[in-house]
Amino acid sequence: MRIAARQIMKIAAVMALTAASASAFAQDDRRSFDDGYAAAQRDHRGPPGWMRVHVEDASYGARGRFCDARRAVHEEIRNNRGAVGVNNNLCGDPAPGAQKRLNVTYRCGDSESVRVVARENETLRLSCRR
Repeated sequence: MRIAARQIMKIAAVMALTAASASAFAQDDRRSFDDGYAAAQRDHRGPPGWMRVHVEDASYGARGRFCDARRAVHEEIRNNRGAVGVNNNLCGDPAPGAQKRLNVTYRCGDSESVRVVARENETLRLSCRR
């Protein structure tokens, strides 16, 4: 009977130590989670600048011959993280043989509109960095 009582006491001691260490690990895990969550909230600055670009107008061409490139510019911004390749893929070739340019008017949220111009075969980068 004494042997059984000793074994039960040993098992109880092991279980108590296991429970105590599990509780300590759980507290460490919770503290790590809370620290990581706080850091993520502190470092969160919203979506990247290119995701906040609102294209108001975009035209591509030369010598009074332009095409509406708004939809293509919008797609380029979304697909290429704000980079827009200025070429005939935007909306065709409105002025064959001429050096064309892309005129874009855009804004960021409620800010004033910004107008930028890029020449054919350049890459235009649009962003709303804070």
